[in-house]
Parts: sequence; C-alpha cells; structure tokens
Amino acid sequence: MRGLFMINRRFAVLTLAVICILNGSGCVRSDQAWKAGRKKPAWVSKPPEKPGYYYYVGISQNQEDRGVALQSALEEAMKQVLTTIGITVGTKMRLDKEISGNEAITKMVDKYRETGQAKLQDHKIQEMHTEEYRDGDRRFFDVYLLLRYSESEIKKERQRIQDQQAQNRREADRKMKESDIMLKEGKILASFEEDARMFTMLADQPGISQYSLLLNRIKKLLNSLETEVASAQGKKPSVRLIAKMDGKRKAVSGVRMLASFDTGEGEVDSPKSTDEDGLAVFPIAKIKFAGGITRLKIRPMAEQFTVPLQNAYMDDSDLQFIEGILKGLVVSLTLKAADFGGSKFALVVWDDKGKRETSFETALSKQLTAAGISVRAFSDIAAGVSFDNFENEEFYGFLTTQGMDNLIVGRVKVIDNGDVYNLKSVTSQADMKVVELKTRKLLAAFEKSKTGVQINFERARSKTSKELVEEIAPELVDIAGVQ
Repeated sequence: MRGLFMINRRFAVLTLAVICILNGSGCVRSDQAWKAGRKKPAWVSKPPEKPGYYYYVGISQNQEDRGVALQSALEEAMKQVLTTIGITVGTKMRLDKEISGNEAITKMVDKYRETGQAKLQDHKIQEMHTEEYRDGDRRFFDVYLLLRYSESEIKKERQRIQDQQAQNRREADRKMKESDIMLKEGKILASFEEDARMFTMLADQPGISQYSLLLNRIKKLLNSLETEVASAQGKKPSVRLIAKMDGKRKAVSGVRMLASFDTGEGEVDSPKSTDEDGLAVFPIAKIKFAGGITRLKIRPMAEQFTVPLQNAYMDDSDLQFIEGILKGLVVSLTLKAADFGGSKFALVVWDDKGKRETSFETALSKQLTAAGISVRAFSDIAAGVSFDNFENEEFYGFLTTQGMDNLIVGRVKVIDNGDVYNLKSVTSQADMKVVELKTRKLLAAFEKSKTGVQINFERARSKTSKELVEEIAPELVDIAGVQ
C-alpha cells in the first residue's frame, strides 16, 4: 500500500503543470489539479473586488483538447470585457481579431495544447486554474481564467476600438465605390466578395447606414442571379449563370457550379467554374438511363456565397432570404439516351423456328426510332443466319459495309398454355443480345417474357407480344444511349 501511495504521489507531481503567465506586475499564479482533488479557487465563484479595476472569469469545461479549453475560456472572458467596453454585437468576429488574430495568444494556446505549460507577456490574465480528469481512456480538461483590467485600460480599449471602427467606416466607403466599378465592368463575383468583406468588417456596427446599405446591396446582387440551361444534348451538358441588372444580362464568371444525377446514375465532372461567358460545361464520363432519360441537377456552390458572410451580423430572416435565393438557382436538365447515341443499329429478330419475326421486329423498330435511335432492319440477310449462329465474320462484315455500328438480335418464342376459363393463355418469350460490331463485344444479353389471356390464341399472342416490346424497348434505348 505504501509503495502504491508513493507511485501515485510521484505521478501527481509529474502531471502538475505550472503555467507562468506574465503581466506588468510579475509572474501570474496558476495551478492544475485532478477534478477529484482540491477545491476550485474562490475567485471562480466570486471574482475579487478592487477599486479602479474590473475582473472577469472565463470558464471552459469538458474539453478533450486543452488548447481548445484555454481558448474557449479566453473567449468567454473576453466577451465580458467587450460588453463592458460597449460592444455587444459582432462578438464572434471581434473575438477572432482579439484572440485568434493575436499572434502572442495563438502561440500561448499552441504551447499549452502541446505541453500543458504556457507563458504570455503583457496580457491581463491574473490567475489560471486547470482541472484534468479521465473517463475511461479519455481525458478531459476544465480551464478557469481570471482577467483583470483597470478602468483606464477599459477606457483605452474603448477608444482604440472606436478609432478602429471609424477607420473601418472610411475604408467601407472607399471599397463600396470600387465595388460599384467592378459591377459596371461585369466582375459580379468580385463585387459580391468585396461587399461581403466590408459587411463582415462592420459586423460590430450594425446600426450604421453603411451596414444596412451593404446588406441591401448583397441581397440585391444575389437576387439578380439566374441559372439557365445552355445545352441539354450529348455528353457535355451546360448551364449559364447570369445577373439581370438595370435591364441588362451580365455573365457571371468564376462561380463554382455543382452537378449531380437526380434520376438515373453515372459519372459527371463536377464542380466546374463558369467561364467569362458565364458558361459551365459538365462532361459526362458514364451514364445509365432510366426509361431512356436521366435528369441532372445543377446549382451554384452555396458555400461560395455563404462562407464570406458567416461572421457577419444578420437577422435570421436575412439569412433565410439569402439561403432561399441560392436554393432557387437550381436547374434541372433532362438528358435523352437518343442524344448520347449517334450509332446506327441493325435489328434482326427471328422466331423459334429460325424464320424472321417481322411483326415483332417492326413494333420494336418503331419504339426505338421514336426514342431517337437510328435503327435499320435488313430483308436481304444471307440464308442460314439465325439467332444461334449470327456471330460470324461474314455476317458482321456485311453489316459493317452497310454502315452499321451495332447489332440487336432477338429470338421470340410463343407458348400456348392452353385454356383458362374458356380463355386462351399465351406466353411470349424473347431472348435479346446487343453486339458492338467493331470490337465484337457483347454489350448486353437478357431474357423477357409476358403471359396473358384473350378470347383466342392470335389475340393473346398479339397482346403479350406488344407488352414484351414495350418492356424491352426502354432497356435497348438505355444501352444505345451509352454508345
């Protein structure tokens, strides 16, 4: 037991981090404790009181990263400082300037994250208390900071920020004029980005006229955007992004556009940026149609417009208005398999006895032609060619000389199932194959069947044959569209 006590004591000593944070008065006292250990300092619950000074307590708990814990505690304390100074809006942006933008503070946070020790010269941290505890294999940190500012320092900080705000207002006036010139020159995105930067810079002054003016400019610009379908044919569909301003259409360049399949599936090159004509082209590497068509949804990347505004001070209604505008810029393109083909197809269908099944062949040819597929049926096929032996060089050579690129072959078998309640039952069955003539590659092979009843055999055969054609045609259209 004594040995175990000594080990634990040594371990506690080893894990004790002494953080020396210096200010004008010397070395700042700090300590680190296990949560189950000694009590928190009294200032955590009751800050000190001293004439001519303000005290602020920053608390961050249950953080697995002690660097994050320290920065969060600093931010919490600085929020109180800024409130005393008189800044109650745009706090996140101001904290970024006061903390994240402060190189000395950033170095302190990084050092503390790595070693548990930190040193900072000329800052206002009076004391710091850290608690470390474990939950299984996970470690957690609580950080408590005590900041002290004198009344003169608060007054000095208030004047410094007021001077900076005045400088920001002057810069905003200058930059808005430059932004107007950009709009006239057709630099729509650059104008938006400049306005967004000024809008964010003035986030701690939402009551000034420039802030309202910039918000209205941003909303007006975004509301002027429209996405148009430029081309929905072939393997390179495209859209155009424009801005309608003062009765004129202006191309919007440099905006990243996203494309995704709404129906069907495939591979599309996305995102793509709009060019100087506002055009974004999306090459399609692979595509699979559904019923001969697929739909592509294209929209601007919303982040390109929302990220520059993320630290701005806006009402929820303004944010929702902007998000609604961006959602309304989505367009849908309907792509047809026929537009992707361009190949010529030979179509030959036999019955199960090796004779041409012309009625089925004609019905299928009409369906494919209606979908935009170039199909040709041949009456002068050499004797002896059938579904079982069509794969021969002589037949392929003949079709190639006729300008064909692909071959669709089929065999249809009609089965008499007998009578069902005085009606004739028939099953029509089709075996289909699609071959690329140049490479002799089998592109597809499938079987389909339909069963139906009618008052006699011929009507039942006609009915099931028609249904079979209607089921087979879309699959062939999809296959043809990939070529």
